[in-house]
Amino acid sequence: MTESNHQAHRIPAGSRGFSLIEFMVAMVLGLIIIGGAISVYLASKRSYTEVEQVAELSENARFGLQVITDSLRHVRFFGGANSADIVAASLGTVSGDCSGLAAANNTVDSLLASRADGSGAAFGCVTDAEPGTDVLLIKSVLPQPMYDADPDDPNAPRDGTISFPQPLSNEEVYVIASPLSGRGELFQGVSSAPSVEEGGSVPFGVAWPYRLQVYYIRAPNAGSGNVPTLSRKVLGWDAGAGAVEIRTEDLVSGVEGMRLRFGFDSDADGEADSYDYAASVPNWESVVAIELFLLVRSVVGDVDYVDNKTYQLGDTAVTPGDNFRRLLVRSNVSLRNSKLEIRRGG
Repeated sequence: MTESNHQAHRIPAGSRGFSLIEFMVAMVLGLIIIGGAISVYLASKRSYTEVEQVAELSENARFGLQVITDSLRHVRFFGGANSADIVAASLGTVSGDCSGLAAANNTVDSLLASRADGSGAAFGCVTDAEPGTDVLLIKSVLPQPMYDADPDDPNAPRDGTISFPQPLSNEEVYVIASPLSGRGELFQGVSSAPSVEEGGSVPFGVAWPYRLQVYYIRAPNAGSGNVPTLSRKVLGWDAGAGAVEIRTEDLVSGVEGMRLRFGFDSDADGEADSYDYAASVPNWESVVAIELFLLVRSVVGDVDYVDNKTYQLGDTAVTPGDNFRRLLVRSNVSLRNSKLEIRRGG
């Protein structure tokens, strides 16, 4: 081969490819970089999942506490009427009503609690509770008074018919309470309202929307996505039957535990002297405070997390051992109306 041919086949230095060793080193370096990027991504994803679930837990727990606390603050509030002096004038049959002291037409027992039995039943109206969890029943009226005329207008005509700020609803249940006698009547809006004229059955009466609420932990089922739920039974209107019924409202997903401890007043000074659980409450009318525990879990599990913590709900300890995150919250609620009634002698 001549010198000219040899120079024609020589590969320029800048055009040479990678050697096998250089290629393998480049592959290893690339894998290290990719592995690092994947590790960062997975760590970020785990961190995002944790932050998202913790935020959801906090929001659900706050909302659950707020709903129950707001209801508890209205215990024994019946618009100026004494709970023992309210008669069920025309409430009629309530479909799915609670039984015994818990019945809708009994306002005397406006605060009750029990534990769901092994089949998830309590108060005769709850059948789907998580067995062994507490069930809380509250009866009261909403602070939304309705009058026969504007109370701030002395010249407004009064005809004995509730019409201000709006007429009674046929689909509501009301307590008409007399601020003069302390007497009241419980009735459906679709029925004839008690007379609130000066000589009527409830003179100068004021109408207040009546509420029965039974808070409980609804056991996981296919309809709830197999997630425990804070639910409540409430009075509703069955349009087809034209009557009042008990219906279920789901409030907060993921609430799996509720425990209640009651502070009762044993010396009639309006302050809690001791605390105990529902089975040991000597007299429900003496209850002036409630300690509320809620255990909330994430709706979706995290395969990278195992919950081995122990949560103490009063006298009940829970150690899950699964992959759901949880938050235990506690609140102490003072029952203002109960305290006022005790201090003024009942």
